[in-house]
Amino acid sequence: MLNQSQQALQRWKGFDEAIDRWLEERHQLIVLLSDFATRRDFDVHHPQLARRLAAFRSLLIDYISAGHFEFYQRLLDEGREFHDAQAVALGGKLLRAIEGSTQLALAFDEKYDAGGGFAELEQDLSALAESLVARFGAEDQMIRVLHDAHLAGKTA
Repeated sequence: MLNQSQQALQRWKGFDEAIDRWLEERHQLIVLLSDFATRRDFDVHHPQLARRLAAFRSLLIDYISAGHFEFYQRLLDEGREFHDAQAVALGGKLLRAIEGSTQLALAFDEKYDAGGGFAELEQDLSALAESLVARFGAEDQMIRVLHDAHLAGKTA
């Protein structure tokens, strides 16, 4: 049993680097979002607005996709491997809470990919930012309870 636990620790320890890269992508997303908040140049005729918005949307979709297709399931799998039913249950709840943010991000991307109304961009970015703040908190909690706790040896 101890040997299985040590093997699991080694297997999941490498996951740290992938999580770090994903969180760096999150940081870049926050920087771009903050740039919109500080510049406030939502004039449709502003030459760089479309370019900045496209870069933001691309990073947003990359980040959202990575969460769903690379990280959330792996985090839940880690909790299962460590037989941490409580953490897995919490992870499932957090994942359901994240889903609303995913839907909002996809709707935002679709609207502005289609050249949607820039008159609503400031309000849409504000709503998206609020949703992302909640999402980031849920993701951080998932990482803490489903990954960090096991590497620290709290559960094995």
